[in-house]
Amino acid sequence: MNKIHITPLDIQQRQFNTVKFGGLDKEDVHSFLNKVGSAFEQLFADNRNLKEQNIRFQKQMKDYIEIERTLKQTLVSAQKTSAEMKTNAEKEAELIIREADLNGEKILDEARIEVRNLMAEIRQLKTAKRKLKIELKNVLDTFNAMLTEEIKEDRS
Repeated sequence: MNKIHITPLDIQQRQFNTVKFGGLDKEDVHSFLNKVGSAFEQLFADNRNLKEQNIRFQKQMKDYIEIERTLKQTLVSAQKTSAEMKTNAEKEAELIIREADLNGEKILDEARIEVRNLMAEIRQLKTAKRKLKIELKNVLDTFNAMLTEEIKEDRS
């Protein structure tokens, strides 16, 4: 692309060659007008391209803003879900601990009852043992008395 650079100052300061009768050189004027026309044509084309590029960039910007918004929403949603999961896990852990405590207390209560029952049974067995010893002693004393009596009778 051949670019012709003409500035506003070039246009304002341009002086054309004069011809014999005080007029301007037509060729010089046409040549300059062609250059100015080409320069403005290039400027219009560049301006149109820049406007199109600006529109594309604005569209991309809108797309990026939408993506950013979606990402932010996703991040917020993920953080919320994470917080909910953490809260639910903490509640579940708390329930498990409470249930374990209740089960532990139940087991301890059952063990205490079992210990009381065993202690009562041991007391009953000790009482029965004492009674049995006394009865056995009484039986033995009775047999001893009977044997002693028989021995006395046999000697007499």
